[in-house]
Amino acid sequence: MVNRGSGAWSERLNPTKALLEKSSRSPGGRSTLAKVKRAAQLRIDERTEDRDKILSLKGSADILSMPAVQEILARCSRQEVRLLLIDLSETEFINSPVWAVITLYARKQREKSRVAIIGMSDRIRGSFEMMGLQKELETFADVETARKAMLD
Repeated sequence: MVNRGSGAWSERLNPTKALLEKSSRSPGGRSTLAKVKRAAQLRIDERTEDRDKILSLKGSADILSMPAVQEILARCSRQEVRLLLIDLSETEFINSPVWAVITLYARKQREKSRVAIIGMSDRIRGSFEMMGLQKELETFADVETARKAMLD
């Protein structure tokens, strides 16, 4: 039997919501304004130059943004993309499921398209290398360097 009155049920279903609800109550039970810093949502800017595509991920690439990343990569897979550059210069955070989506795309498209990561910060590079993704994805400082190395 589930005891819904204790709040434990809602914490298991939605721990973030439960945490916010708890943090927004004062010791006397009155509601207070919760001061929780929310990561910036992901915005994906897309630029096409000939048969090359540059995707700029801006903000936080977390589990909530994964469907948007999947959708844009699915669209790229239906196009004639010679080189796909994923620009992370304005990315604050990227989690492992998003990395998995990018890596899977690169593997599936290996015969018709090349994929590289550009503009990665040191903080993001740490997790990238910890997961061993340098074996799967090439990285470059910028668009020009990537194009020169991958197309020449």
